[in-house]
Amino acid sequence: MRVIYKILLAVLVLAATAVSSYAQRRQAFVINQSASTEKPILFYYTDILAHHKEKYVRPGDTLRIVFDEHSFDQIRLRIAHRSDRITEPKPALLLWPGDVVSVRQEEATNTYSFSGKYAAELKFYERLWHNAISLEPWNFVHLGFAQDMPRTFAEFMCLWQDERQRTDGLLAELRTTPDVRPMVVQAITRELRLQTLLFLLRGNSYQELYYATTAGIPNSLRQYKAPGAVKTFPVAYQDSVLAQFRRLRYVQSLPLTVSENRVYAALGFTVYLALAQGKPATFGAQYALIKRQYIGNQKEWAAFWLLDDAKAIRRPQPHLLKDYRTWMMPESRFVRRLTNQDKQTLIMPDQQFARTDTLISTTGQKITLAQLLAEHRGKVIYLDFWASWCAPCIMEMPASAALRQYYHGKEVVFLYLSIDDDHQDWQRTTAQYLPKTAPHYRFTSHKTAQFLKRFAVTSIPRYILLDKYGIMRYAEAPRPDDPDLKTYVTTYLGR
Repeated sequence: MRVIYKILLAVLVLAATAVSSYAQRRQAFVINQSASTEKPILFYYTDILAHHKEKYVRPGDTLRIVFDEHSFDQIRLRIAHRSDRITEPKPALLLWPGDVVSVRQEEATNTYSFSGKYAAELKFYERLWHNAISLEPWNFVHLGFAQDMPRTFAEFMCLWQDERQRTDGLLAELRTTPDVRPMVVQAITRELRLQTLLFLLRGNSYQELYYATTAGIPNSLRQYKAPGAVKTFPVAYQDSVLAQFRRLRYVQSLPLTVSENRVYAALGFTVYLALAQGKPATFGAQYALIKRQYIGNQKEWAAFWLLDDAKAIRRPQPHLLKDYRTWMMPESRFVRRLTNQDKQTLIMPDQQFARTDTLISTTGQKITLAQLLAEHRGKVIYLDFWASWCAPCIMEMPASAALRQYYHGKEVVFLYLSIDDDHQDWQRTTAQYLPKTAPHYRFTSHKTAQFLKRFAVTSIPRYILLDKYGIMRYAEAPRPDDPDLKTYVTTYLGR
């Protein structure tokens, strides 16, 4: 018995270690535990760049999901058959790094069951499956299949109210369900609120211009008109859409990694705005509304998704892409995706130009600029080029200190790089104006520094902003006292 006990204990320790290592490697695993006679299950999910990833998993096999820089914080995994992916609801669940879930399918009864460490959460996903407002996203282009819609707008609004109340009840139950992780409650609540808005936006299809003019509608439906089609949306519908959208406006300020539904809601709302004005919801009309309606990463992402969708259905919009590239950085992952460069390797400034540029700390330790930037990869980096003899540089220090305090605890780092020739002058000025916690270094030979030559740092103060992936976003970034700097930093924090 003692030997058996030791073996069981060792197995449990190994299992715990394995799950822990999954989280460290940012992976999740889904095991198909269906009977061997069942067909493979088709799993699919999407990332920020609209890459639709899918895989058939046979009974007994495992799906490994790797979270990378383009993944959402929680991946929404859906189950579908290729033939009915859009029209028939299928189960969906949210996965975080470290999650291990087993799925069992019984095709004869069209049922799926989940099992794993967080049983209460998985049971809730099963309940959501057949709810009209669920984790399965409504495709924003095809909001409202003719065969699924009530015959009149009034009937549709009654249906939406009923489903909204039912969903509110489910969320109330979820908040009081024991053994559900707080982050899961928060994520599901946010997703179902967005889904509630998306369900409401299906009412767009009652506008008489919808099928004939909306971007992305299949040609086979261009002549279709809903039985209860209207020229103008009822006031009750307009008020409901605006109220739901305002309720979720806070989501626009969150990082892109928070929610996939966020972009669907943003695009569905632009369709509504165009139709509400009595205008066709073409790609061009939606693009113009995106530029006017949204700001920051919401505007960049929604415009990207619209253009990528046009490309996917073989209706590219080169004139819109040309405009998009005028207000986006060429290194943007969205631009690179749209121009088919996303599989190429980016040349980061630290890789190409900074390997031989040596810096020295106040304690005499030496490090290359490339090594310093690599240490802070994963953070937004603000490079401050200055010198002890530069009065304008010193004048910016109080504003810089205020920014450090403002972003304290966030993934932002301020690196102070001096071009002083006199080491003692630099040390003395550094001690006076910069705290020891602020990373500060001096170029051992700024006259030969390749990074400074490459980016024409010929005068100071000079500021450069790099994103979390080490890509230079602004070679001449705003000064610390410029209000625009916070906007830029916050934008790249959310990517």
